Amino acid sequence: MLAADHRWQWEQWCDAHGVPRTRIPEAKRLALDGLLLAREHSKDVQDAAAFLVDEVYASAEIQRARAAGITVGTPLERAGACPLEWSTDPFWRAAVGDFAKVLVRHRPEWQQAMRNDQLDKLKALGDWCRANGRVFLLEVLVAPQQDEREEEFERTVRPSILAAFIRDAYAAGVVPDFWKVEGTTLPSAMQVIDAAAAERREPRIVILGKGAGFEVISGWFTAAAAARRAAGFAIGRSVYWAPSADHLLGRIAATTAAERIAANYLHVVEAWNASRHD
Repeated sequence: MLAADHRWQWEQWCDAHGVPRTRIPEAKRLALDGLLLAREHSKDVQDAAAFLVDEVYASAEIQRARAAGITVGTPLERAGACPLEWSTDPFWRAAVGDFAKVLVRHRPEWQQAMRNDQLDKLKALGDWCRANGRVFLLEVLVAPQQDEREEEFERTVRPSILAAFIRDAYAAGVVPDFWKVEGTTLPSAMQVIDAAAAERREPRIVILGKGAGFEVISGWFTAAAAARRAAGFAIGRSVYWAPSADHLLGRIAATTAAERIAANYLHVVEAWNASRHD
C-alpha cells in the first residue's frame, strides 16, 4: 500500500515553505503517478497494489486510481484529532473507496471514558464496513511518554500496550480486516503484537512507515517475517514525500518526481519480498 493520505502534515509544510496549500493536490497526483509507473515494472504491484489517499486534496486522484484498477481507500478520521473524531457527519460519507482507514492514538493511562468512546466509534465503523462491503483498516499509534526510555519502549512497552489495545478492541466487538501498526526491529516485539492479532481469525497486519529510511524499514520487515498475520505494508512519506516536496519547491520536474516515487516504491516492495524469502 502506498499511503498518501497526509493532510495536516502537508498543510504545515506548505505554510513553513511559503508554498500555497492549493498545490497540495499536486503531491497526491505525483504519488499516484509514481504508483502507476511502478505497476508497469512489477507484477507484484500489478497484483497487490493499494492506494490510500484523502478526499480533501485528492478527490480527482481517487477517481483516476479506481479507473486504472487500483484498490483505493480513504481516511475517515479528522486529521490530527485526538481523541478520534470523524472527518464527516455521518462518518461513512468519507468512505468512498474500496476500504476505509481510521487512525486512533492510544495510551492506557488516558481516561476510561475517552478510551471507551474511541472503541464505540470503531465498533460503529466496523459494523458499517461489514454491512456495506468495505475492508476495514485500523491504524493504532502509541506514543512514548517523557519518562519512557526509547530502547525499552520499543522492546516491551509499545508492543504490550498495542497487544492490550487489540484484545480490548476484540472484546468490544472491533475486529478490523487489517491492523496497521508501527514497525519494530525486534522479532520478539512483533510476535507479541502478532499473537494478540491472531486471537481472531480474520485480521492481518500491515507495517506503517513513519517516514523512516529504507534501511530501517527493511529491518522492520525482517522482524515481521515470522509474524503469522503480517501481510504487507502501508508506506507513504518514505516513498513520495521528498520527491513531491522537491517538485513543489521547483527543484525537479513532475516527471522526475514521479520516476523517483516509482523507484522508491519498488525499493520497498523488493525489501518486503526479500524479508519473506530470507
